[in-house]
Amino acid sequence: MKFYAEIDAQNRIKPIYDSDFEALRKCKKNTELFFEVKMQRNSKFHRKFMALVTMVFDNQEIYQSVEDLRYDLTIESGYFEEYTSFDGEVKRKAKSISFASMDDLEFNQLYNAFVHTVIRVFKYTNEMIEENLESYL
Repeated sequence: MKFYAEIDAQNRIKPIYDSDFEALRKCKKNTELFFEVKMQRNSKFHRKFMALVTMVFDNQEIYQSVEDLRYDLTIESGYFEEYTSFDGEVKRKAKSISFASMDDLEFNQLYNAFVHTVIRVFKYTNEMIEENLESYL
């Protein structure tokens, strides 16, 4: 069972949504439970990242899909895994940016590396990014 919860002022676990409350309510009283806690990543920051990708995509003529652009920029930013293909060629695969695979700290590092890559590859400036990014949020 998975559900979203928060810690209230009395340090108690409190379900956030009605569906979370219902899921927890199905547990028998006085039953021992095991929890694995994961901190929720900042979804607003994730939207800012995706807005940056969309902004770059809308202002270039090389890529046909926003996912291909994100994939290549992620690799160029240093967030990749290498593997060897059947013919012995070493290839790079972009790391996942999913909430489950990357915490806030690593995502923040990726975002900063991503901005530097956009500046280097597409000749943006920090000012251009900050001035235009708001319109994509």
